[in-house]
Amino acid sequence: MGRLDGKTVVITGAGRSTGRALAAALADRGADVHLSARDKEQAEDTCRFIKDVTGSSATAYSCDFADLGSIQQFVSNLRAKTPKIDILINSAAMWLSGSFEATDDDHLIAAVNSTVTGTILLTKHCLPLLEMSEDPDILTIVSKSGLALEGQSEPNAAYHATKTAQTAFMNRLRQTHTHIRVMSVFPPDFESDLEYKSSAWSKQPSPGKGKTMTARHVVEAILFALEQDRICTLESLVLRNSASC
Repeated sequence: MGRLDGKTVVITGAGRSTGRALAAALADRGADVHLSARDKEQAEDTCRFIKDVTGSSATAYSCDFADLGSIQQFVSNLRAKTPKIDILINSAAMWLSGSFEATDDDHLIAAVNSTVTGTILLTKHCLPLLEMSEDPDILTIVSKSGLALEGQSEPNAAYHATKTAQTAFMNRLRQTHTHIRVMSVFPPDFESDLEYKSSAWSKQPSPGKGKTMTARHVVEAILFALEQDRICTLESLVLRNSASC
């Protein structure tokens, strides 16, 4: 029996990449996984993948985090399926790279709406379900870009702003909702497009210039944080790519 057995987990941004791998890993550890993606077909494909790889079932939802109505409908659908949420994982975000000046205004607005406003609104509307849990957790996958004077050079200024806002929101939530474990994970650049339990998943990359960690390292760090005894909260989990000796 794992420490996540019987836990009801809601994870956003699970249609692809690290969110998909994390959803599979959570289901593999006995969690009752409810996952969302902007495209319902992607979410359903992740559920099929989870069933094939782990033998466990998961529930798929669609949600556009730049749209308030979509968030409200998502939470309404969750309420119809489960009386509580034990763990809320904010994984959905919009990536922005390249020149800030050259970024289309609509893309800037969409990034703020989905990554910042979407995270805030989803958390707000999920709080009543989290309050029904004896041991509620909120975990947000931020980015090194969400740390002051940190982060990769590739994302543009607006992306840094959205991730810094997520950091500030989690920090304040930790102060105001002390009965909830509120955790933020700050990964650097990493190889995100790995399928859970694939042959590439189990490879052990060696540290070195230009080499990065993989989705497996990020997923395992998140599981480590979630599986700690309740006496322990890993408030900020900062991951770094190690250089060769």
